Amino acid sequence: MALMPPGPEGGDRVDWRAVEQDLGCRMPTDFRDLIAVYGVGTIDECLMVLPPTSAEHESGIPSVGQMTPMPAKTAWLEHTKSDYPLWPEPGALVCGLRMVDINGDLTGAVYWRTTGPDPEQWPVVVWQRHRPFAEFNLSMTGLLVKWLVEAAGIDFDQRMVFGAPHSRFIHWRAERVMREQGLDPWEYLEPLYEEANEEWEERNLTGAPPSWALAHEIEVRPPMPEGLLVSEGPQLAVLGITGSSSGDLVIKASVALGSATAAPVRLTPPLGPRGPMVEVTGPEGLLAAAFGAEVTAPEPGAPLLVSSTEPLTFEVRVPPSAIMTDTTWPDLVRRLATGATMKLTVQDPAIAGLRATPPARAADVDDVLVGWWPPRF
Repeated sequence: MALMPPGPEGGDRVDWRAVEQDLGCRMPTDFRDLIAVYGVGTIDECLMVLPPTSAEHESGIPSVGQMTPMPAKTAWLEHTKSDYPLWPEPGALVCGLRMVDINGDLTGAVYWRTTGPDPEQWPVVVWQRHRPFAEFNLSMTGLLVKWLVEAAGIDFDQRMVFGAPHSRFIHWRAERVMREQGLDPWEYLEPLYEEANEEWEERNLTGAPPSWALAHEIEVRPPMPEGLLVSEGPQLAVLGITGSSSGDLVIKASVALGSATAAPVRLTPPLGPRGPMVEVTGPEGLLAAAFGAEVTAPEPGAPLLVSSTEPLTFEVRVPPSAIMTDTTWPDLVRRLATGATMKLTVQDPAIAGLRATPPARAADVDDVLVGWWPPRF
């Protein structure tokens, strides 16, 4: 794969007959070649090539067998809402790649859907946290090549890998040696993401947010242009962000229906029975995640009518305990005041209710909304 050199340590020798007996299926040829040339390891700190075994692996990377959905893995089923058969039933998913954030936490996976006895005909299925499953009529390496080639045309925080020619594969043994020497294997990514962030701002920002910041409590608000809500579905707009002296991150946001012809929807606050699941993402990756973050609606306890002309405006308070990196909310807001960008992801059953037609279909509809700071006009 000329798009991404394997490095001198790349490549693992595997007894594939033993693997077949162990896992109960043959691995596709392209995956066997991937292991032979690259081996078990990680791409750009975010995409792991799994060890082809059912047992724990000395690398510490979860194996194919450990990541493959089976009947005993009820937590996986609850988390993904999957309706695929479980291994070893026909049509079940078998995992080959694992997606992680900068903390090593699972954010998604790439599977084969075992549609028949010939693994060369298996399509790949991608699952990402808070998104529906997506199927591609590609091999696993074909999908990886697609990601490497097309990444440059995608916003940097939406990429599966950074993209050719910058992406690197690091074998797990090489990564271990580097860490033992006190080196960061992924140091090359920092200037790449900084440059990508600057390019995005040049393309998308019509004006920089204010550069002032107070010592303990900071708030930044850009002008909200007319015509922001342009799509048919519900829209999430971040209106303002405050790093309070209490340590909480206070996000003022609104949700509205994008189509002027859409019928108004009545919701019960606060956006679901326990409040939303909120994720905050910056240029470095996932910054914070909180389920049931405190939500303050304009009229607590009263039915709320949401339409294109009557958005629901609310505040979300994310506590310091939700922070997953070495920072504080006031520090983050200071960075936002000088040009950094942030993505807010909100997952809640009420969002599915906004999308569902009729409302009875809400259980089958995506329940995630994404907003940006500064807003993307």
